[in-house]
Amino acid sequence: MWLKIEPRSLPVSVVSAALTQVLTDFMQSPAVANDFFSLLEKSRLATAAQCERIIQKLQISPDASAISVARRLVAGRVLTPFQAERLLEGRYRGLVIDRYRIREVLGFGGMGCVFIAEDPQEQKKVAIKVLSAEMAMDAGLLTRMKLEASAGMRLDHPNIVRTFRIDSTGAIHYLVMELVRGISLHELVALRGPLHWAFACDVAMQAATALQVAHEQGIIHRDIKPANFLIEQSGVCHALDFGLALIQDSPDEEFSLSMLFGHNCLGTPDYIAPEQSLDSSAVDARADVYGLGATFYVALTGRVPFPDKATRDKLEAHRTRKAPDPCAVRKEIPKEVGAIVMKMMAKKPEDRYTSMGAVVQALKPLAKRQAVRFDFRELVTLRVRLARNRAENAPRKPIAGPRSSITSPSGWLTSESHHLAETVDAFAQSETPAIRTDDTRPAALSGRETRSRHEIPPGWFLEQVETKMVIPILKSSVTIGNTKAADCVLRGCGADAIQCRIDFDGMGWTLTQLSDKRPTLVDGRPMASAALHSGNLLTFGRTAGLRLTYHPETSE
Repeated sequence: MWLKIEPRSLPVSVVSAALTQVLTDFMQSPAVANDFFSLLEKSRLATAAQCERIIQKLQISPDASAISVARRLVAGRVLTPFQAERLLEGRYRGLVIDRYRIREVLGFGGMGCVFIAEDPQEQKKVAIKVLSAEMAMDAGLLTRMKLEASAGMRLDHPNIVRTFRIDSTGAIHYLVMELVRGISLHELVALRGPLHWAFACDVAMQAATALQVAHEQGIIHRDIKPANFLIEQSGVCHALDFGLALIQDSPDEEFSLSMLFGHNCLGTPDYIAPEQSLDSSAVDARADVYGLGATFYVALTGRVPFPDKATRDKLEAHRTRKAPDPCAVRKEIPKEVGAIVMKMMAKKPEDRYTSMGAVVQALKPLAKRQAVRFDFRELVTLRVRLARNRAENAPRKPIAGPRSSITSPSGWLTSESHHLAETVDAFAQSETPAIRTDDTRPAALSGRETRSRHEIPPGWFLEQVETKMVIPILKSSVTIGNTKAADCVLRGCGADAIQCRIDFDGMGWTLTQLSDKRPTLVDGRPMASAALHSGNLLTFGRTAGLRLTYHPETSE
């Protein structure tokens, strides 16, 4: 199963702050059972009496190792793997927020960490979005959370993620929402490529149905994009994140947003309506029609309508240029589907569909629901892995103070060259790969402290396909990218700064995707995590790449 996480436009500083809150508030790691249960009690996941009952029931010795205790509690479903891991690392705070028991990380939204939590009062699992104390100092993020709650709690529809409450405890602000075990439309397209046109019509129709309900309540979303739609395995689509919404009868919230960000430009550059980029407070439902049209365009083609690199150029393109006909991008798209997209994306609001209801009626005869196969647990794991990697590799920046709400373009859909069905990167130039080493061996992947202590059997190589350069692998963990921060510096093959990592576990090699901008393809298929074997070809947007090979006869 291959799944790459949704490369959302979450600022790296927010990821860093969120992970700092979750991952660095800790005491000394427990060594024995008594230490572990002390942390368990401090976490408020269990009372002292409950800890005693667990000890007696499982007959745990006070001198038993903490890790053996954690394993038994996970096996007995007393703790989740996430809870056990945090306690083993000495991190006990934040596992209970008010009455909500945090079970695992769900992902990272535009305002912080999102967790799967248990609500013992309602006896159900929920999603809880948490602003850490540090992020709550950002007036923009706090305002957006309050606006998201204000809009979300008014809406109750099967195609909208429900919002239950917003509250705070101490310096921690949180939002409680319906738990939807879905993959975002952005993730789905980035991983699988464009959707079949009939299913894309169905997703767009469901999205339009949800937005029609919001519009009837006087709520304009203003941030329509693939990342803001979750799709369940059944194919049911849910709209979410009303953090930039314009609410008809809530001028105070709009005033707060305008004070922080200004009137002129709220939204995401790849999907923003022309009039919204000029004055975001003077829009109506037709701005969302345009945003959904641009989102529909991506679902059909795997490309954004205007792949310009600079935000200013994107905004100008939305105002002045006609998007390429999706039928010209993918010949199999029926002309009537392409016509719907182009009408939704008309420059003048009066030339678009007048309402989302009209969009639904246009799409209904063409739409066909289909199931979507993905491993939700693996998806969640990979979201966390990427966010952790981004936080670890990013320079720390203060996040306090207002920022523009125009998010930086990110992900694999910002350029035509990132389309997963193609392997040509028009911007890449062929260069000889360079290898980062800390000693004088020029062509060996070695020299830095490794992540793993497994010994590498002699004879493993990375072969640069275009130049035929053969690089011996002498490390058990090798990062690949196009900057000197990587172990294997590979320029001109479409790789990101730190694209991926390969690890040897004593038995074989595994690939871990690290980039949130470009996919890693193994033998032509995008992979986020995969076992590797001799002969596998790794590419990153071009046909040229690296081949993993094993030639024991050539080793010393």
